[in-house]
Amino acid sequence: MEKRTHGWLGKYKELLAAITLFLVLDLGVLVFNTFTSHLIERDTALINTAGELRVYSQQLTKSLLTLRQEMQASEPIQSSLAELGEAHAAFTSALGQLRQAGQGSGLWRAPMDSSGQELLTQLDDYWGPIGEAAAPLLDNQHPAAMDVDGAVTKAVSRNVRLMQLADDLTRHLEEQAVSRAAWLRYIQVGAILLATLNFIFIVFKFIRRLLESDRQAESARRETRDILDTVREGLFLLGRDGRIGRQFSRSLPSLFGLPLQGGQPLEPLLQELLEEEQHEAARDYMDLLFNRKVKPALLEELNPLREVALKTQEGRRKGPSHLAFEFTQVQENGEVSALLVTVTDISRQMQLARELAVTEARAGSEVESLLAVLDQDPEQVRDFLQAGDTRLNLVNQALQDVKPDTRAYAELINQVFRGVHSIKGEAGALGLMDISAQAHQFEDLLTPLRRRHDLTGDDLIPIAFQVGELREKLARVQTVLARVNRQRQTEVGASHPFAELKKQIEHLALKVAEDLNKKVRIEVDFPSQAPDLDERLLRNLREMLPQLVRNAVAHGIEAEEERLQAGKFPEGTVRVEFLPAADGSLSLSVRDDGRGISCARIRARLLELGHTPERVQAMSEKELLACLFTPGFSLLEKAHEHAGRGVGLDLIRDMAARAGARLRLSTLPNTYTQFTLQFQPAP
Repeated sequence: MEKRTHGWLGKYKELLAAITLFLVLDLGVLVFNTFTSHLIERDTALINTAGELRVYSQQLTKSLLTLRQEMQASEPIQSSLAELGEAHAAFTSALGQLRQAGQGSGLWRAPMDSSGQELLTQLDDYWGPIGEAAAPLLDNQHPAAMDVDGAVTKAVSRNVRLMQLADDLTRHLEEQAVSRAAWLRYIQVGAILLATLNFIFIVFKFIRRLLESDRQAESARRETRDILDTVREGLFLLGRDGRIGRQFSRSLPSLFGLPLQGGQPLEPLLQELLEEEQHEAARDYMDLLFNRKVKPALLEELNPLREVALKTQEGRRKGPSHLAFEFTQVQENGEVSALLVTVTDISRQMQLARELAVTEARAGSEVESLLAVLDQDPEQVRDFLQAGDTRLNLVNQALQDVKPDTRAYAELINQVFRGVHSIKGEAGALGLMDISAQAHQFEDLLTPLRRRHDLTGDDLIPIAFQVGELREKLARVQTVLARVNRQRQTEVGASHPFAELKKQIEHLALKVAEDLNKKVRIEVDFPSQAPDLDERLLRNLREMLPQLVRNAVAHGIEAEEERLQAGKFPEGTVRVEFLPAADGSLSLSVRDDGRGISCARIRARLLELGHTPERVQAMSEKELLACLFTPGFSLLEKAHEHAGRGVGLDLIRDMAARAGARLRLSTLPNTYTQFTLQFQPAP
């Protein structure tokens, strides 16, 4: 029995050894593949997380800049706060994942090397001040402007370096992953070699070895297919004949927005996707890629497809607007046999870059306006802005009143061109280059229209848009000028003889505007040294000035919606000037940029009050305006707390007569109304 057993073992000794070796190798490959898959998953997750830090940093900076802009413009900030919170949380979470992965724990997790730990520490150090500055804004629905400005300053100053560190960490992790993959590949090659030798031995002895080999080959093909179906980037091999390889990632057709087939030429596809100039550059570049004598670093620098915009073409499915192409040479026996092409969707990055550029341009424009105003006489800038606003109001009125006639359109175009050219010249003289450039752009629009003889009403639509753009530029400078004026008034106001009166009328104007749901800005210009005035004149001044300011806000300044429909700023302006003349006379004027006084409206009101049509039609413009000073007369149909009872201007007229002052009224419908009191010098 024992002899028989030894004979059986001897007969199947090679079989048992082959099976044992096969089992050992199979188990080793299984364990090794499991270990390899865990490492690949970990490296992929780390690389993706490190790459996302750049996006989150850009998103955080953009949301902070947008938040500051919205706060300056008094716009809703909830959306910006939400975006800020999402970006802050995402960056903090991603950084935490990298820290945890860098420490390493468990059987399948190795700690990050010293270089990676150093980059991660630098990232943490650069992120810390930004995160601390942004933290007070996250749960605060009404953040302070100072906190926002501080957060913006830190984010902008550190954003570039933070993104660079994120890129460095991503590249380091990629290099580490490539190195580890190469090391693992060598081990895998060795294991496969041993398995192959064992397979050959078994093939010679047993047919089952052949079947096992087929199973492994099918598994490898399935893994390759799974990888190509999973990656977001477009991956494919480009042969020397310019054709796409048979295998490519599933995302490639959606990135191109075109159906693809293996073996299809790449050049016609690029011709459909790119503009002619970019297509020619790409064709020449790919020819250069197959030259093994050209250094890879130079090839990467010369890549014309690093960032390309796709042209819109009928028949293409909806896809990305911008793509990035990367080319890697595949060499065989010292020759470039193919190119590994990676296609990435960078539409979002390009959009963020454009939005950031617009934000920076606006910020630069405001700084430029501030510097220009500081370098110029504020009074000259104010006069320019008032004149420009008046010209644009006249343009808006002309656009509304123009007759549907080709000749009328041509005359209007010439009128607008003269006004815009005047604004351009004055802005250039004052150093307001932002306004000058906008006016120049307006002229570029008007120049071809002046040469045409077939103008229609549709040609006037872009003019209205350009008027709005130019008005916005004027509004920015007006905001800067108001700040300069407030600072100037603060320096003088504390010791000004009329400081208390100035404070009272400013408070009155804002109170009336608030009660009537209007927006108003009050500007007061008193002489730095008040002239000698008797007590009676001072008393009349204190009584008349509030009446005139109240009348300007209540009657002159329109509601915000009405001003916007008339093409004006939503905020009205009431300006008070009290100026002494060389002959000893004094001039007090109150001017608003409101709806003005319409004689047609006065006639309609007189008819409502029972005056005969014959008498009303016979009245001159001067007589109609005089009706405003008639006791009990008001253009308001319904009286309210601040106007409508017909006593304000009547009282002003009586007080002016008692003070021996001359009262003048000037107005232009939809533009302004100004009351002027001329006080004669004391005998």
